Amino acid sequence: MSDYEKHNISSAADEKPDPNSTSPSSALTSKAASAIVSSDEAIMKRARRKVDLFVLPLTILLYFLSFLDRSNIGNAKVAGFQKDVKLTNHEYSVGLTIFYVSYILIDIPSNLVTKKLGPNRHLPTLAFLWGLITIFQGTIKNYGGFVGARFCLGLIEGGLSPGVIFYLSSFYRREDMQLRMSLLYCATALAGGFSGLLAAAIQQMDGTLGHRGWQWIFYIEGGATMLLAIFIFLVMPASPATFKWFTPDENAAYNKALHGSWVEEDVGPINVRQGLSAFMDPQALFLAVITFTNGCMLAGLGYFSGPVIQNLGYSNTKTQLLTVPPFAVAAVVSITVAFLSDKYQQRGYAAASMSLCAVIGYAIFYTSTNKHTLYGSIFLQVIGVYATAPAIAAWITNNTWPHYKRGTMIGLGLMTTSCGSILSTWLFDDPPRYHKGTSINLALACAMCVCPLVTRFYYDRQNQTKAAIRASGQFDDSYESKKQLGDSHPSYIYAL
Repeated sequence: MSDYEKHNISSAADEKPDPNSTSPSSALTSKAASAIVSSDEAIMKRARRKVDLFVLPLTILLYFLSFLDRSNIGNAKVAGFQKDVKLTNHEYSVGLTIFYVSYILIDIPSNLVTKKLGPNRHLPTLAFLWGLITIFQGTIKNYGGFVGARFCLGLIEGGLSPGVIFYLSSFYRREDMQLRMSLLYCATALAGGFSGLLAAAIQQMDGTLGHRGWQWIFYIEGGATMLLAIFIFLVMPASPATFKWFTPDENAAYNKALHGSWVEEDVGPINVRQGLSAFMDPQALFLAVITFTNGCMLAGLGYFSGPVIQNLGYSNTKTQLLTVPPFAVAAVVSITVAFLSDKYQQRGYAAASMSLCAVIGYAIFYTSTNKHTLYGSIFLQVIGVYATAPAIAAWITNNTWPHYKRGTMIGLGLMTTSCGSILSTWLFDDPPRYHKGTSINLALACAMCVCPLVTRFYYDRQNQTKAAIRASGQFDDSYESKKQLGDSHPSYIYAL
């Protein structure tokens, strides 16, 4: 059991009768209390399974579609998009960059819109709109159309990530988050692999109805997104309190468990002070460094793994197929690491160890000349980068409170991730070995390996300080005080 779980139940434990008492009534009362706690826990777990089955898959599907429609430009490039539209390498990079410019602009405001409209309405609507824009990308004729389409795509897709993470943080306890975040990020890894598999099949339609293979990639994937968005709109629940698959007992037990894990149900009107407090929190700087480095490598792998593999000497179709295995393996590793991280409640060590895999992968790619070794090193790069992302996302949601501070911190994390992604769009312009991009990503991977350890040290010191304050008893433990101080309150234990 984690430290914060122990603390959250400590007050209830203090009220129980002394288990060492010889009084028969006291012993009976103790047994009854234990039975009630055990029953509540069983009901809560049953309710959580329903959330895992009915809520989590919808968010995973949204994430999958988002990354598929964002990164399929790389598959289109392999299929001849850049050549047909007559884009220079510089113009292609500008188009990739402009996506993240609009993406950054919408990150924080999007959560306010989600709050106003409701995530169950806002998020699927975004998916429908970016699916429509993806279809329009198949009609691009020139550089201006390319830049305009990518700007609009970023403006719409930018609202999804903060909205989904925020949405899930209202459905799960802090200690349950990383495994679910890993499953969410697995959607991006699977999209990275599946997009290559799908593109390999779709590009065989080259010439059908007078359209090129890369156009069919946009038409089919964008159309599928629009249809699935309609389905999600119809079935997505608004909140745990209104989740219709809960029985009354499950509703009560699950929402009680959420409340005990600092998950708020009644958040009230928009609180500007809470939001601004995120900018002044020291942990924001530590997390920004990690998310920036991770974002640069995530985007680089998403956009350029195909061209990098192609420049090792493979055909178009084989290149599309060879992008699949690294992302598939990364998905399995990410889930495994997340399970262990949730079990032992260790976010920092999980992030640092996976970052080390990325360091090794980039180092091998930079120094080796063997074609098969170079391809093998891409596995380590993808595993390291994709398995680190959910640990960091879980850390952000675990260690920021209350509601609007958490929402702002999620937005900040995604903004810095997008800034890293902008950098990545300018790194891979020196084929066939891409030494510039590889060397910069190697340096960023080293920073991503060290920074989680520094951040963990900071959290540990803060927890020690809070423990001393709690031991002294000289603090206000009222809900009003907790709301005022947020995660800096002595009773709020940071996840390590």
